[in-house]
Amino acid sequence: MGLFDRFSKKNKSEGTETPQDNNLNPDDWFWGSFLMNEAKFRHQQNTVKRSSKDEPITLDYIIQELLNISPADIGSMTIVHRGLYGHTEKTEFIESSSDVLAFKPYDALLYVNKNGETVPRTGENTVLIISYRPGDVVFDNQEEKNDKSKLCTDNSIIMFLRGIGPFMYETAYMRVSVMIPNFTSPDDFRTSHSKNAPFTTSFVLGFDIVPPEKKLKRYDEIEQSLIEKSHRGEDLSSEEETVLEGITYSKDLGYDFGYGKWLVSENRFADALMPLMKVYDNLKTVVVTDFDSIHEIFAETCFNLGFCFNEMEQFDRAAYFLGIIQGYDRPKYIIEYINSLVNNGDPRAMDIVRHYFSEFNEGKRQIDSEEMSSFYDFLARRLAYLFIDYKLWDKARNLLEQLKESPACHDFAVGELEYIKQVTGN
Repeated sequence: MGLFDRFSKKNKSEGTETPQDNNLNPDDWFWGSFLMNEAKFRHQQNTVKRSSKDEPITLDYIIQELLNISPADIGSMTIVHRGLYGHTEKTEFIESSSDVLAFKPYDALLYVNKNGETVPRTGENTVLIISYRPGDVVFDNQEEKNDKSKLCTDNSIIMFLRGIGPFMYETAYMRVSVMIPNFTSPDDFRTSHSKNAPFTTSFVLGFDIVPPEKKLKRYDEIEQSLIEKSHRGEDLSSEEETVLEGITYSKDLGYDFGYGKWLVSENRFADALMPLMKVYDNLKTVVVTDFDSIHEIFAETCFNLGFCFNEMEQFDRAAYFLGIIQGYDRPKYIIEYINSLVNNGDPRAMDIVRHYFSEFNEGKRQIDSEEMSSFYDFLARRLAYLFIDYKLWDKARNLLEQLKESPACHDFAVGELEYIKQVTGN
């Protein structure tokens, strides 16, 4: 049994009632929080360096190393501090881009008390609004830039900072959630058929308030023991269970895949994107190195993502995920891919539909099942639709007259012939 198999097969409703323990030691609580958050920090998708007073993380590091953005594209920044439940709010403004890059995110959530101890600002969150590719930066430095774009200006990087866990066991952990809206001109740079969708990501930072060597050594011992016990199928200690929960926070693929598919079945397409994208991000590398054991779940993940984006009318994104799996040559994958291309006005759509349609007419594919019959009828209707879309009226009429003889296509053909008559007057 693998390390993650044991956890993913566990009943998710199990253990929902927490037994009361009046003798709970707060130190155990803080230690457990450290174990879980350290596991999240180590096993997140991004590799993030540790931070401390002597080696603090700055926005320069985040922007370059974690977001892959040039510091030359950064302008001023507004900082919004929010107190508990939003009852208090304070705003700061930093004008110099060099000062913005030197800003240390933990300064927003930590302070030194009267005893000289570094402690969190309890109940506070901070939002950073960073000017990204502002006009003065882009145009004033045009000669020094490789990117000579003139349209992608006046955007923002929005970062939401919050402490996670009890936050007081000698290492402070912070979740940074990032959103970068689409460039405001020309509204949506991908395609006029897609709705605006921002870039989003999230990562965990760790700030060592005191030297961490001893507790990190103990963490290493617990994680190693966890791995060895999992391979032997042995029960885990409470500390090992806590570390496993932190690790599987982002890697419980079986649960995320099943939950994502269920959300799709409930027509909750936007809700399904988060769990399905977690599966995709974890498998997109593994499917190359371990294709035989991973490719089926990877293909179904791509299909469901493509289906969701089609339903949300983000057809270019749908085409990206569905295009990955066209080598599987499955009718349901091909149908959804063609839908994304046609709805996106992609010039490849005509050739792709003709290719599959001709395979039936040339005998390379047989109509030997209900699935293949439905596939053929779909291709015929899509080809007729494309003929009409490109104003190839004679080709459209000839094909539609043939489709009138098919029970599955009759109503479609009659309606489209009437449409052609209205448009052309013939």
